Amino acid sequence: MFRHSRVHWSLLVGLVLSTAFGATQARATWSLVWSDEFEGTSLNTADWTIDVGNGCPGLCGWGNNELEWYRPENITLEGGHLVLTAKDDGYGPSSFTSGKVHTRDKQTFQYGRIEMRAQLPVGNGMWPAFWMMPQDETYGGWAASGEIDIMESSNSMTSVGGALHYGGEYPANTSTSGSTTLGGTPFSDAFHIYAVEWEPGQIRWYIDGNLFLTRYNSQWWSSGSSDPDAPFNQPFYLILNLAVGGWYTGCTDASCVTAAFPQEYRIDYVRVYEDINNVAPAVAIVSPQNGSTVPAGDVTITAAATDTDGSIAQVEFYLDGTLLGEDATDPYEFVWTGATDGCYTITARALDNLGGFAEDSVDVEVGLGCGQLAYGGAPHAIPGRIEVEDFDEGGATVAYQDTDGTNNGGMYRTDESVDIETCSDAGGGYNVGWTEAGEWLEYTVDVAQAGQYTLVARVASLSGGGKFQIEFDGVEKTGMITAPATSGWQNWTSLGNTVTLDAGPQVMRITMLSGGYNLNYLELSAQATPVDSGLVPARARLLGNYPNPFNPSTTIRFEVPTALAVRLGVYDVGGRLQRTLVDGRTVAQGTHRIQWNGRDDRGRSVPTGVYFYRLDAGIFSETRRMTLIK
Repeated sequence: MFRHSRVHWSLLVGLVLSTAFGATQARATWSLVWSDEFEGTSLNTADWTIDVGNGCPGLCGWGNNELEWYRPENITLEGGHLVLTAKDDGYGPSSFTSGKVHTRDKQTFQYGRIEMRAQLPVGNGMWPAFWMMPQDETYGGWAASGEIDIMESSNSMTSVGGALHYGGEYPANTSTSGSTTLGGTPFSDAFHIYAVEWEPGQIRWYIDGNLFLTRYNSQWWSSGSSDPDAPFNQPFYLILNLAVGGWYTGCTDASCVTAAFPQEYRIDYVRVYEDINNVAPAVAIVSPQNGSTVPAGDVTITAAATDTDGSIAQVEFYLDGTLLGEDATDPYEFVWTGATDGCYTITARALDNLGGFAEDSVDVEVGLGCGQLAYGGAPHAIPGRIEVEDFDEGGATVAYQDTDGTNNGGMYRTDESVDIETCSDAGGGYNVGWTEAGEWLEYTVDVAQAGQYTLVARVASLSGGGKFQIEFDGVEKTGMITAPATSGWQNWTSLGNTVTLDAGPQVMRITMLSGGYNLNYLELSAQATPVDSGLVPARARLLGNYPNPFNPSTTIRFEVPTALAVRLGVYDVGGRLQRTLVDGRTVAQGTHRIQWNGRDDRGRSVPTGVYFYRLDAGIFSETRRMTLIK
């Protein structure tokens, strides 16, 4: 957290964060010497002091043109977390209130690993920080005696930085800094571990155990000392705060702050380790074994852990870098509930009584494994609507091909490189855009019944002329579809087509033959199949479905004496439309049949119960009853 406003932003350097367990600490001898786990209901004032005010009169706006007034009421302990809450309630001359605590005169540290696990707030004007200031200004006023910024972020929270402030007293101060990202995912989405390892002559910054910044004593100095380690060779204290506005956010006026209040900065713990000789523990995952395949459902993870010069404090279990839970008693186990199809890395992390740790990881497949899978776990039902952004799981070259490798829209599935943005079409949601020739998207679908289907593609294009086609199990079914000009990327129109499909599971692919259009959804509706009996019905009739009761599907029949516009829908007992089977199209004279597979218009399986199907054909209307039993 910068105390003064004269900051050289060009010093920030962006680096990419590696995988959650891809790097280890530089030392294996860090031993826990102090921590606050924030259990209980009130802050431990033997360690922490609550800061109050807006910095005036000595340092109004805390030297950064910040807009908050710090109050004790904005600091709580709940659920094992310290919560600093920013509000737009205003206090005194300040437009906002928030929380700040520090350990000055109570807990100071010189060298060691200083670590915090926290979840950040998000929104324009938010500025959470975890930082250190010198207990005594041994070498002079700020920043001659130094400042260590362990973590600070702002606004969208997609980047986190660390910094050192040093040199002469303001305005002769200077700084060095660096930052890292999660590739677009905000740090506010989950808890992360932020740390520095501070040693004589060197300071290192980590996120989730991954090194992203190192600074040496050749890169800092103090006008108040000739010692090459100065000013970072003296005791510092800890500070946690959530600022609102200020130079770091770019907001120095309340009108610029657009975050949705209240905003919470949640700190799970703060821990300090020192370099004390400690033999690291040993840990091994016993079950499941590396490379094994386990059934979907509940998976029991078992680990063995030992410590030769102390005891095991606990074993933590992680799934793809995210904490599942922990166990403090031998045998060390955790039940991973509801494991779904896919490929995963399971990690066991054993911690000993001095804070030393060791890790063991195994790769496992669950159920069908990590090949191409339907997004959300179930195939898209046809008839039904398929949102174009809900392409299959499996990643690039497996479930899709995107030419630039970046999600240009930055929305929805941000871990994939398909370009997705917010959609303003009726119903909202998202659409796929930035289309280019050679790109494609695949969807696992389940066709209820073989036959002809009406396919409607929802498209928008500023200038038009882009082309695509749709294939099922590698067979092109639609011919080339041309997206017309709609005079805007969010001016939507519908393109109709007819496709003949086989029944059962299959893979549908949208292939971009050229680019220049947006895609929102595809709607596939079954066309009623005429029954050629040679007889002309005397009037419109709705016939009984068969079988009835049924599971999982039933066939519905109706007759029309001449070509008529027909609507056929399925309703629950409350009269709510569940599925549109025929959407008002004109059907030929004769008897027709159509199958319903027990799914609603969004492809979801409907529950056991009584349902009604209604036919509207011209002035004719009739309703019948059927029962689904599972």
